[in-house]
Amino acid sequence: MKPLFCFKTIAFSAAVVFSLSSCERTTRTETSTEATDRDTVTVSRTETTTKTKADDEVRDFKDWVNDKTNQADSNAKEKWPQVKEDFKTRSAQLDAKMDSFSADTRREYEAAKARYEAWENRRDTRTSRPLDDAKLTTWRNTLLGNFSNFKTVTATNVKEVYLTFMGAVRAKKGNWTQEDWDYVDHVYGELNQRKREIDNAISTSDALKIKTLQAEYLTLEASADAKDATR
Repeated sequence: MKPLFCFKTIAFSAAVVFSLSSCERTTRTETSTEATDRDTVTVSRTETTTKTKADDEVRDFKDWVNDKTNQADSNAKEKWPQVKEDFKTRSAQLDAKMDSFSADTRREYEAAKARYEAWENRRDTRTSRPLDDAKLTTWRNTLLGNFSNFKTVTATNVKEVYLTFMGAVRAKKGNWTQEDWDYVDHVYGELNQRKREIDNAISTSDALKIKTLQAEYLTLEASADAKDATR
């Protein structure tokens, strides 16, 4: 009987990397070939991953928007004209690249842009109608309780302060007008400013929890802005 000879050949074609002006794409193709004296079977698998520069640019833009909108009004006042000019420049550059954005990247960019524009509109309104100091004091007491004096906020208790703030927001937000949100947002900015002053001393676990609370607040605030815009 004639012996049956089997052999197996595996070939890899990998690491085909090329760059375009707006993206970097890596393609990896793995081909396996098995053959006998009767038949040949070839199986190919190709995996492609794409990382675009647009993703990084939109992420930087989102970080910039979050940094500006999280600042207390008093801190942003002197730099306000420059902030508005920076936004125009940044958004114009990204608008010109919209055709190269993926659907997810486009949504992220438009959400960040809308968040900034809502914040800018509120600031412009406040410029013509400054917040009342007496009301602001009342709101600090309502939102922060025993921590209404920011000098008492330390790296040790700052997480508790954010929990106190968010507890009040969750409980009372349903009855707030847009003017009320203006005061709430101002207190939120003041709290964020105090946090930045003590950032280096805050524990990693507390910092992570605070980020979660900040994200929750921004979501609730954006929802309130959307409702106001439809009125």
